[in-house]
Amino acid sequence: MPQDAFTIYHASLELNETLKGARVEKINQPEKDAVTLSIRTADKRNATLLISANANGARVCVTSSNKPAPLQAPAFCMLLRKHLARATVKKVEAVPFERITIITFDCRDELGTPSEKQAIVEIMGKYSNVTLVENGIILGAMKTTDFDFNLTRPIFPGAKYVYPLPQDKINADEPEKIRAAYSSFDGELESFIFNKLKGVSKPTADEIAFKFFKENDITRNVKTFKIDDFISFYQNFYVSAKTKPNVVFDENYSDFFILDYATVGKNKTYFTDINSAIDYYFSKKEANAAFAAKKRKLTDITKAHIKKLGKKLQTFNEKILSAKDADELKKNGELIIAYLYKIKPGDEFLIAEDYTKEDYPEVKIKLDKNLTPQENAEKLFKRYAKLKKTVAATEPQIKETEEQIAYFESILSDVERAETTEDFDDVTEELIAASLIAAPKQRKNEKKKKSAYRNFSYGGFEISAGRNNVQNDRLVAEAERADVWLHTKNYHSSHVIIRTKGEKVPDKVLLFAAEICAYYSNAKSGDKIPVDYTLKKFVKKPAGAPLGKVYYTEQKTLLVTPNAHSENETR
Repeated sequence: MPQDAFTIYHASLELNETLKGARVEKINQPEKDAVTLSIRTADKRNATLLISANANGARVCVTSSNKPAPLQAPAFCMLLRKHLARATVKKVEAVPFERITIITFDCRDELGTPSEKQAIVEIMGKYSNVTLVENGIILGAMKTTDFDFNLTRPIFPGAKYVYPLPQDKINADEPEKIRAAYSSFDGELESFIFNKLKGVSKPTADEIAFKFFKENDITRNVKTFKIDDFISFYQNFYVSAKTKPNVVFDENYSDFFILDYATVGKNKTYFTDINSAIDYYFSKKEANAAFAAKKRKLTDITKAHIKKLGKKLQTFNEKILSAKDADELKKNGELIIAYLYKIKPGDEFLIAEDYTKEDYPEVKIKLDKNLTPQENAEKLFKRYAKLKKTVAATEPQIKETEEQIAYFESILSDVERAETTEDFDDVTEELIAASLIAAPKQRKNEKKKKSAYRNFSYGGFEISAGRNNVQNDRLVAEAERADVWLHTKNYHSSHVIIRTKGEKVPDKVLLFAAEICAYYSNAKSGDKIPVDYTLKKFVKKPAGAPLGKVYYTEQKTLLVTPNAHSENETR
């Protein structure tokens, strides 16, 4: 990623223009490695400045995202509130040829005494950090070291702030060193730029070399040009590049760029300013990562519970299997009673004719020689009664467990069909209700918003599809009796409602809604999927039935090919 010193330099220039003179109104720390400053700019606009030290997304930018603050502010957030509340941004600048941004604030303490403090943001992957400094002394940091002044670079309150150790590379403003390094270098220009010159990433190095060769119309060999021509070009490129911010999201590559790199990507989205490109790229990247992590978590939890229920079901089935000989025990007891006269004291077996079968086959029944014939029969009757009770108690448990498995499989299906992190909200509530996830702490008087259905418009009709069991139940409950309800036959799927307003639904609208229903089902990759439809008045929700479970009658069936019809989706 070109989050290099070159990029940070130009981003800081732009940020300085935006933030200079802005006043800090509020400070929060929504994540352990990110803080937000609500600011009022010099031209009277409200904005949110994000300062992140996240290993995969360290940055400084004005953001459009609004992450909630934690119920209890972390210590670093409290430190920033103490020193920067009501402070004014004096300037934003980048440390030359380093991946460090410094935000200088004009501050006043409780007594009105003026002071100058700096938030130093080091954008260095897993070593990224945010440090609050006054007169070169650290007031606090997002990530601190142990209290040991003998460390090469101590980071804790009271220690002197020291920049990270510099790379063994050459600055753009050191032409003599560039010449010396060039004279002993054997290789391509891109490699020379990346390995020897400070402040440029591999993509930026490739772009500099490409543009230099193109503008000078020379072959791509490090020895076929004058090094002074390159130094002049490089210095001008680094400081005076004409920005054209853009974000690339290709199938196998994604990044943001402050220039229109000719050497990178094809699917580009352009922005009017660097800040917007940075915010868009990282917001989308973090949203994708959060979506994947949430999906993985909910999938793992649900699958683990289904596996647990499967083992439980297996145990119940084994009990039923062990009771399969119950009727044989009862019959043997009855045969013993019928043939009492044939049993002598000490007999270990009774050989008799089984009169319950047509051909009266001979059977051999094992006896306990220490018991009387009547006691042997009673023993078999007791075993029979016990097994029958086991079956009577286990069969409802089997049915209940099978219904639970079907329910959690429907939840798993909802997770698989989710498209945004918001789609997981209702599923999370279901798993909380099932005691599989701990309920988060709620803010006082916080009201839960109802999640939105997938809504479509076609042929003059409004069509809604539930995203999960919670929405499916709500959708059915809110529908009018004359509305049309759809669901795939024999597959988990969204419940779909065509809002008729009393009008007859044309066949093309039924087909359209059925294709959506099939798409948002477990059969979306198939063809000719059966979709049942009926009027909502024929759809019943039994008391105590699990979420998403209904019974319906008077249905007809369509065979359709799944289609998302996203072009008709309304927001």
